[in-house]
Amino acid sequence: MTQQSDLLYVFTGISSAEVVKALNTMLNKRGEAEAALAEWLTRQPLESLGGFLLSASVAFYLAERGVNPKIQTFVDALYYISTCLSVGYADIFAQTQTGKLIATLAMTLGPALTGNALDPPGRATPASAQGQEMMLERLDAILAELRRQGETVKSQTTSPP
Repeated sequence: MTQQSDLLYVFTGISSAEVVKALNTMLNKRGEAEAALAEWLTRQPLESLGGFLLSASVAFYLAERGVNPKIQTFVDALYYISTCLSVGYADIFAQTQTGKLIATLAMTLGPALTGNALDPPGRATPASAQGQEMMLERLDAILAELRRQGETVKSQTTSPP
């Protein structure tokens, strides 16, 4: 492809081949980064949620300050992002494109991080297994008692008078 036919190069000065090469490099490293991130998110769910909440709030504050009259302080941004993680009160709206992108990420990723922090995967497994075992023992005891009572009733009804 010549530089004249490469529209990306014409408009940006960056060739398509350079972009493809950079994307391939990033994608090759992505697997390692995703595995490390997933492991950290699972191991540190509260820290992950707190870091996301603070980072998104700072980014939203920087994107909206001076443009959005309802974002005067960092606490305003923190309040907005916090509501994005739950029900959203609709008293503050993002006005910039960057703010809208941050809000979209918060609304998409926030509930998953919150759910992971409140009930991490695998946390309840031992308790659930123990509870199931106790329930099975109780059901076995009830079944044994019903069988015993059934045998008693059967022997009383089949014996001659």
